[in-house]
Amino acid sequence: MNLILFFNGWGMDDSILKDINIPRGYILKVVNFPYNIDINKLGIYSDIIYIGWSFGCYYLTKFICENNLISNNIIAINGNSQTIGKYGIPKKMFDLTLNTLTPETLVKFYENMGAPNFTPSRDFESIKSELQYFGDNFIPLKNIFKYIYIGENDRIIPTTKQKKFCEVENIFSTILPCEHYPFNDKNILINIIKRLNHEL
Repeated sequence: MNLILFFNGWGMDDSILKDINIPRGYILKVVNFPYNIDINKLGIYSDIIYIGWSFGCYYLTKFICENNLISNNIIAINGNSQTIGKYGIPKKMFDLTLNTLTPETLVKFYENMGAPNFTPSRDFESIKSELQYFGDNFIPLKNIFKYIYIGENDRIIPTTKQKKFCEVENIFSTILPCEHYPFNDKNILINIIKRLNHEL
């Protein structure tokens, strides 16, 4: 059996992928904050596809680097290893979001990322604490990604900055017809596997 290990974005839960079609021969494991994974349990899988989305790209980078893992199957969707700063969210914008975060502005954030109907199962304070933790502990990390999918209208991690990151790091990329939230395409995981297998 093969595994898709999916590192979720900030403030999300498993429901973000509830309607996604899973590629045949794979199982999907969604990893949410605080991104605790027992690496010893991964040895049972024949193949592992590592996918990060949004802030999850940063935590996937940490996981790969801290465990000295080597793989050609490391994919980013609307994110990278430098989530805040030159190739991500401007530091002033991140701080403003954190300092003014309320249940109402959180709803606005979901609208801005292209998922206006998303309602997390988590409480607001846990979501805010997660963002605070990210800001307090963030340091830019080296690139690990072999392929990056970029939403053509991403207003969270600006599309132009993601493109520049790919240019600087010489990363293959594909532009998706979406905003920050890419999962209106229910076959996105199937298409990722097809591309890895050179079927697209």
